[in-house]
Amino acid sequence: MYILMVELRAHPERLDELEPVLRTLAETARTEPGIVCYAVQRREDSPDVFLLCEWYRDEAAWETHMALAPVREALGRFDALLAAPPAVTRCAPVALACRPA
Repeated sequence: MYILMVELRAHPERLDELEPVLRTLAETARTEPGIVCYAVQRREDSPDVFLLCEWYRDEAAWETHMALAPVREALGRFDALLAAPPAVTRCAPVALACRPA
């Protein structure tokens, strides 16, 4: 399993532009066979911060995801939309309890 936690801080004046980009990334992930889970959340105490939880079958699945045109397009827009570079943390699973919504 290849798991990433990503924190994105939007430029306050570009906040409304970032959310649709992240929704597109999640929609793209929905059809990718190598993705176990791809979730986008917004911090309630800091609405300019988005947290992505990305679970891939393996590192190769992540590499495939990163090579997709919609992903490359979104990453190309991040410089203009983000107030800081993405903060990426690689994680190792300890315990898991998930159910479909």
